[in-house]
Amino acid sequence: MLSGRGQIERRRRRLRTRLRTLVEQPLMRGSVVERRRRCGRANCACASDPDARHAGTYLTVSLQGGTQAVHVRPDDEADVRAAVAAYRELWTLLDGLTACELADLRRQARERRRARQRRA
Repeated sequence: MLSGRGQIERRRRRLRTRLRTLVEQPLMRGSVVERRRRCGRANCACASDPDARHAGTYLTVSLQGGTQAVHVRPDDEADVRAAVAAYRELWTLLDGLTACELADLRRQARERRRARQRRA
């Protein structure tokens, strides 16, 4: 059984290893959404039937105070989704590393408190 310090170190090493592999792949903040819209032609089925609207996949991202949307071609959709998922995983890893650092700070404070109590 590992001590608290050993468990924290082991988890920190695992997270940093995953972080190193993650940063070498494309990362992109945003959301991949599907929008359905009318094309504007009066004789198209989408003009009268909401279910016949044309679908398109977009990457939306908030930058510089505004939301930008970029059309994603079907050929690129898998790559864009992977980059967005990698970005989300990056934040999960950073949250895990933050939790390790906090646990380490708390452990150090407990050890200092116990050392003071032993001296007293």
